[in-house]
Amino acid sequence: MTFCEEVRKETDLYWQASFNHPFVKGLVDGTLPLDKFKFYIMQDAYYLKHYTKVLAIAATKAETNEDIAYFLETARHINEAELELHRTVYKELGITKKEEVNFEPAPAAYNYVSHMYNVANNGDVAEAFAAMFPCPWLYQEIGEKYKDAKPGVKLYEEWIAMYSSPDYKEKIELQKTMMNRYAEANPGKQTVFKAHFERSCYYEWKFWEMPWTNENWQDEVKNYAY
Repeated sequence: MTFCEEVRKETDLYWQASFNHPFVKGLVDGTLPLDKFKFYIMQDAYYLKHYTKVLAIAATKAETNEDIAYFLETARHINEAELELHRTVYKELGITKKEEVNFEPAPAAYNYVSHMYNVANNGDVAEAFAAMFPCPWLYQEIGEKYKDAKPGVKLYEEWIAMYSSPDYKEKIELQKTMMNRYAEANPGKQTVFKAHFERSCYYEWKFWEMPWTNENWQDEVKNYAY
């Protein structure tokens, strides 16, 4: 069994919770309220902006020219392609400049980004990649699982199409090969890799819960404050 097969099996609880989360199910069947999708998109744009920076940090720690080029190219792709998509979606969702200026990351988004920065800054390239990999891999599996869905909402259909495309699956297979290579080269650190990977899987689940509950910094403490 490869490292990726092992860690995928060991973290399946989080994956199944994501597959069956009401946010994901609502996106797939078209019942997800647009205001929740809007909340998600704004938080996701924040996440992706920092994901590109974590990729750049990983590039500085990579030991081969091929890996350096891969991380930098992936960062460029996310910055130019996926964030451009978000700018387009911003217009479709009617997100205003005022909303962009006043944007505040929700706790789950902030904590997830902080987790990745912590691993990337304090660990090696393999650790950084272990923390980054659950995000694209989970999205590919969600896209694959629900590729035949017909939500009847343009934005949701485009989201599913993006993550269920053959090109996207090919990228994930390449990343699995990279993660397995890092794990094979560092057998004594596989427990550390798994810990970073699992925490990111947890934050992926929280990322669905966040827009579903309109998570913010105040609500969780209100019952204790009054």
